[in-house]
This record gives sequence, structure tokens and C-alpha cells, in this order.
Amino acid sequence: MQNQILRYAFMKLTRELDARFENLLLTGRVAKWYSEVGNEATTVAAGLSLQRGDVLCTLHRDLGAILAYYLDPARTFPGMGFAAGPDEARPEPELLLYRLACQLLGRRDGFSQGVERSFHYAYREPEAGLHHIGMISHLGSMIPVAAGCAFALRHGGTDRVAINFIGDGGTSTGDFHEGLNMAAVWKLPLVLVVENNQYAFSTPTSLQFACNSLADRALGYGIKGVSADGNDPDAMSDVFEEAVLRARLGEGPTLVEARLGRMRGHSEGDDSLKVVPPAELSRYLAEDPVPNYGRKLTEGGVLRDELRAQLDTHIVGLVEVALSAALDSPTAEPATAMRPVFAVTTDPPQGERESEPPSGRRKEEDSAPITYIEAIHQALTEEMERDETVVLMGQDIGVFEGAFRATKGMYERWPDRVLDTPIAESGTMGVAEGAAILGYRPVVEMQFADFVSCGFNQIVNVAAKMFYRWEIPCPIVVRLPSGGGVGAGPFHSQNPEGWFAHTGGLKVVCPATVEDAKGLLKAAIRDPNPVIFCENKFLYRRIKASLSSEGSVLPLGKAAVRREGSDITLVGYGASLWTCLEVADKLAAEGVSAEVIDLRSLVPLDEETILASVAKTSRVVVAHEALLTGGFGGEVAARIADAGFAWLDAPVRRVAYPDRPAPYVKALEAVLLPGVDKVLAAARETLAY
Repeated sequence: MQNQILRYAFMKLTRELDARFENLLLTGRVAKWYSEVGNEATTVAAGLSLQRGDVLCTLHRDLGAILAYYLDPARTFPGMGFAAGPDEARPEPELLLYRLACQLLGRRDGFSQGVERSFHYAYREPEAGLHHIGMISHLGSMIPVAAGCAFALRHGGTDRVAINFIGDGGTSTGDFHEGLNMAAVWKLPLVLVVENNQYAFSTPTSLQFACNSLADRALGYGIKGVSADGNDPDAMSDVFEEAVLRARLGEGPTLVEARLGRMRGHSEGDDSLKVVPPAELSRYLAEDPVPNYGRKLTEGGVLRDELRAQLDTHIVGLVEVALSAALDSPTAEPATAMRPVFAVTTDPPQGERESEPPSGRRKEEDSAPITYIEAIHQALTEEMERDETVVLMGQDIGVFEGAFRATKGMYERWPDRVLDTPIAESGTMGVAEGAAILGYRPVVEMQFADFVSCGFNQIVNVAAKMFYRWEIPCPIVVRLPSGGGVGAGPFHSQNPEGWFAHTGGLKVVCPATVEDAKGLLKAAIRDPNPVIFCENKFLYRRIKASLSSEGSVLPLGKAAVRREGSDITLVGYGASLWTCLEVADKLAAEGVSAEVIDLRSLVPLDEETILASVAKTSRVVVAHEALLTGGFGGEVAARIADAGFAWLDAPVRRVAYPDRPAPYVKALEAVLLPGVDKVLAAARETLAY
């Protein structure tokens, strides 16, 4: 009986807060509102099934789950006989309701301080066992992230679970498949709830899927699937109790379909409800779970009229106090717009050697030379040994040891931390992000850099924006074997660094030397931010150097002067650095002193080193293998023109790959690559200007 009363209490609280925000929308005090009316029986039951330390991942119609998860029943509804939970560290209900109201109003005291809208926020109080992860607008994208949270919970040796929600329309997305499939293969403690209200915005389910029930899809993943009446809180509680128990026992995920009716539009005032036929809408309205459940409990003697009236009055008061305070609260502060996109690095790299000659120029007699790819392997091995939160994910990186053997021998040592993934770049990135939220440091290997496009959304819209939106670090590294020169054709030769340098919140690193391949990768793994690590595969086995047994951890965001000069500056990174060095040798034979700058990191960019060189030489050529248009050389040239124009004696020249895909035949590819002849010609023209 008490459990039923508790369900009603949270359903009523959810409806009251929802109704107040609908009114605020009508009076223009909130710009947008996504109503949960009709979903309360499902979401409240889900929230109440969670315990301290579990993870809740929500969408914009899951207010009931948020309230049931956040609030301690005994303190939220005093005098109702609800037992106090073991949540003494959890903030007071009044404070949580106030902060939630501020969040929904976009005020300073909201969980995101006005940076994020409504339910796109995240809120974590680890000491109180609260882990709530919000949404992004791309539906389905947070399913792999929730699976990643479930991975972290299981890998950490706990019996905690993650619950995530998706609408019927979102089940058509690729991330629904990739996230659920990975959760099934790895038997992760995930409960995925489909709130099937029969319409995705305006599209009926008949135009979305052909199966009889969305729960039927579970069979294809080899997991449990359940379809239940989403308007019945008792039935939904039974479903969640079983699904959560299965997850806690290590029996894997459950797909739960909650059958609901569309009682509101996609958002209030968007007129999408007009697509629901009147008779169908009338039926849904008659099935409204909040009044129906209250009536059921009252008529069954579970909830006496006096107690229900007392509870309803208390709920109205709770919402009134929280909302009144939120409406009177300070607005978002303009300075918040400029809050950091990067978390502060707490483990600063040591041992930078910015003026050392590049590794490939070491003498033959140096002992134990290793290749660029072996340096990558050493970095991964040492960081795995150093930090047990480092996990490796990627296709064929386990027993097969990776397409380029970067993980050779590592699966044998760490079979539970070197993880073969399905062919699911988006799913893998999402899982890595979820694990990172809960304290892991995943390193994801893309078999080829080109394939990262399949995980693009996860990188640029989830990982990159996470710290700015939520102030939660996302320490992941994405290793990209990139570049051409090996006759690999248009789908294995791209240099995608410009895609990611354009996205705020991502660090982009492009090592050219053996030392940097190791030292910068070690720094990237220790960094608390997402790092795109571009490894030019042309260099993998073509350059060698002798390194110390431990090697240095080199700083991100610091360029290196690879050769001193006074007449012209050549700027490169990755494979183009070696082109610039060869050009410098040829210019020296002509009596020209060329300075060579290795950018190493594109984001953060070391403008100071670049501009210091420009001030010395007054002439610059920037070379890179990526395409000319939108290539990072344009950014370098623009910053030089902006901050160093007075020093220039000639326009900044760029030498890059033409704006076209890479051909397969090496002889054709050689025509397009920015080789020595092209860079040398550009340098001579710049010197003659």
C-alpha cells in the first residue's frame, strides 16, 4: 500500500509542476515547454526502481523519473509514513526543486546556470549517489552513452544499473541499434525504456516500424523484451523491478516498451496534436494515469480521501514555494557564456623538449631505435600499467592486435580492458563517453581515420560539448590512423583534423616524430578532455628513433622549432613536417636559412611560437596534407595575418592537397600530395615576392 501511495505522490508532484510550466508558457515567462502529461505512470515507476549509485539517463518527457530519483520520499512528503532512505548526503528536497525550477526557467541557479535548455542538463552528486545524465537534441544518441555508464558500473565491480529512455520515433535511429547491440553483446546492466505514445512528432508508428511491438526487437539482440501498459504504475513497477533485478544479477539489458497515448503535442503550442484523430485522442485522455490512479487508490481504500487531500495540498505548496523562488531568482550571468570548454589538466606533462631535432634524424648508432607505431604501442602500454581506469576500445584490437598492431600483446595482459567492439563507431564512441563520465579514461581506435565519420555526432555533439554544458570532464582519446601516400584510395587516406579543430571543446593533436607519438599520446590519455589524436600512417614504420626507457610526457598545445632559420618560416605537422625539413635542406644549399615549425597540436594552437618565428623571418609557407579549402593551414594563415601582419614581407602561402578525394593508384596520388617540389616552389615564390 505504501508503495502505491508513493507512486501516486510522485505522479501528482510531476503533474503539478508540469501544469505550472504549461501556464508559464501561456503567459510568456518560459519560451518552450515539453509536457510529460500521460507519461507519469511509466517515468515515476522507473525512477523509483533506482537505488543510490544507479544512473538515470532521461529525455524531455521524463520529469517523473527525475523527481522520483532525486527526492527522498520521507523528507519530500513528511508525515506520510514513508521510510527514510540511506541518502543523508542528498540535498534537501526544497533545494533540489528550486534548482530544477531554475534550470527549467534558464536562471543562474539552475543546474547548467543558463547554458542548457530544460532537460538537456546533467546533475551529479557522487557522494549522494546521484548520477543523472541529460539529453542532446539528436534523439537516440544518448543510448550508447547510457550503455557506457552501465559498462563503467559493471566494470567497477558494482551491481548498479542504468536506466535510459527513448521515444518510439528514436528507435529508428542507428544509435538505438548500436547502443542496444553493444549492451547486449557485453551483457551490460542497462534498462532501455521506449515511451511509445504512437507518434513521433507527427509521424504515426505505422510509418515508423513494421513489427507488432517494439519489445519484439529485443529478440534480435538476444535480450529480454517486455511490453506493458504505460498508464498502469503498478504494472510498470513490476516490469522495472524485474528488469533492474536481472541487470543487477549480471543477466544483461532489458528492452521495455511502455504503451502510452499521445495526450500532448511534441512541445506545447506546436499544433502537432492535430494529427491524432479525435476519437483516438478522446480515448487517450480518458486513460490519463494521474487522476485514474488516484481514483483507483481511493476507491480501493488504499488512499483515504483525507490523506489524499492532505498530500495534494502539500504538493501544491512544494511546487509554489520552489517556483516562486525560482521566478524571483537571478537571471543567467553574461559571463557564464564564456565559461571554459576544457577541464583543467591536473597532471601537467613534464619533460618538454621543444628545440630537439626530430626523431628520424637521430644517428644510426643510437641504440634500440623504435618506429612511430612502436612508440604508440609503448605509450598505450605504459599508461595501461600506470592507470587501471585506462581502457582500450576498437575493432579487432584484441586477439588480432589491431589493423596496424598498435595493441600487440595487450589483450593477453588485460583481456578485460582491451575490448573488441562491433563495427559500430557511433556506439563505441557513446560507450566510451558514458564510461568517461563515471571515471574511466577510454582510448578508442578507429581502424582508419576515415571511419570516424560514422561516429561524428557522438564526438562533436556529445563529447566536445560535455564540459561546457555540464562541467563534467570527458577524458577520452580517439586515435585516428590518417593520411595518404600509401595507395589506399578515397576511403582510407583522409586527413580529418579540420573537422574537429572547428568544434569547440575538442583538442586535436598531430604528432610527426617518434618522441611526440609517444609523449603526446601519454599526455592525451592523462588529459581530462576529449582528444583527437591523428597518427599519420605513412610514418608508422618509416621513421625511427631511440627513446629512453620511460620516455617523456610532452605538453599539449606547444609547438616545436625543429630547425632554426632567419629567411623564411615553414610550418607543418604530421607527415608534412618531414617535407618541410627536406625543403629546408634544399634551401640551405641555395644559401637560404629556413626555420621549420612543427605545430604538433592544432588545438590548443601555440600562436606564440608561430608569431615569434614570423617576426624573425617575415615570410611564411604553411604545408599540410589535408584539403586546401577548410584546411587548418587557412587558420594558421589567418592568425598570422591578424596578429603578425606588420612583420610580413610577403603573403602567407599555403600548400595543401587539392579539393578532391585521394585516388587509389600511387602514381595518381603522388600528383596531388603536397610533396617537396610543391613546397619548395612555394617557398621560392615567397622569397622572391
